[in-house]
Amino acid sequence: MTPKPRLLTGDRPTGRLHLGHYVGSLANRVRLQRQYESFFIIADLHTLTTKPEPEYIKEIPTYIRETVLDYLSVGIDPEVSTIFVQSAIPETYQLNLLLEMLVTVPRLERIPSLKDMARDANIDSMPFGLLGYPVLQAVDILLPRAQVVPVGRDNQSHVELARELARRFNNLYGEVFPEPDTIIGDVPLLVGTDGQAKMSKSLGNAIYLSDEAEIVRQKVMNMYTDPKRLHATDPGTVEGNPVFIYHDAFNPSKAEVDDLKERYRVGKVGDVEVKKKLAAAINNFLEPFREKRAYYLAHPTIPSDVLANGIRRMQVEAKTTMELVREKTGLAYSLDLFADQVDIFGEYD
Repeated sequence: MTPKPRLLTGDRPTGRLHLGHYVGSLANRVRLQRQYESFFIIADLHTLTTKPEPEYIKEIPTYIRETVLDYLSVGIDPEVSTIFVQSAIPETYQLNLLLEMLVTVPRLERIPSLKDMARDANIDSMPFGLLGYPVLQAVDILLPRAQVVPVGRDNQSHVELARELARRFNNLYGEVFPEPDTIIGDVPLLVGTDGQAKMSKSLGNAIYLSDEAEIVRQKVMNMYTDPKRLHATDPGTVEGNPVFIYHDAFNPSKAEVDDLKERYRVGKVGDVEVKKKLAAAINNFLEPFREKRAYYLAHPTIPSDVLANGIRRMQVEAKTTMELVREKTGLAYSLDLFADQVDIFGEYD
């Protein structure tokens, strides 16, 4: 049987996952996980590039757990997918150091998203770690020797760097890494409940996958709508209106949505009715996720075992990759010199 191509993608554990994550990536992962041999990384080391302070680091274990719960609740299947934590893989640091030698500073400075990340984190001058963020992402991709990476168009440049580093390593030392391809989806941009930006954990404008029904209702009832519409009898704008963007995304009744849009345009329905129906639609959408999350919360050893098994699986893959890397680069000479005296690289449990 021909092996499935490998896929890698993941998230930084900086908070609970929200509806924007679902429409932008999680739904796609659930759809692809059986088509590919899928690796889902919880990239805790990446959080240090913009939040290295101790108070943020202390939050990481909590958010790792929340991320695993979100993955399982939306349908990521640990029987066919590998969920692991980035920092639990020692080879991450080893390969990162080696790949850093194969890229120049000017090349990294051409990656447009780095300046955006620095701006969003209120960083005035670029830290070395943030400049090297795309190299560490390349390590994430290349360490399991992934062949495909699902990304939005704004992150294509990161995968292109991974392709360049794979090609440069293979040309210099010998074939180890596949050049990963991107799976570019028409990733929807879900605006925040404030209507001002994309849904974001840091902006406080998110509806989380784990929000209780009443919390969802409150957030929906406070949503931004058409600012020019002062009364329910005023004609309103549907296009670009966050409430209708959410209706299109989460309300399965196209007839109901079309009726609301038609009446809204001519001033025959108020925001309250539109929002109440949206809250009901979103809560119906989230209820299966809540039920699964409640099950896993009642059986906490299951998420823990899923993560432990995923880490062990990835440790095996990473060790295999680094054995190939050391052999091709010649760095394996240290094993030959000292093998009789000390076990340099150790064994995993």
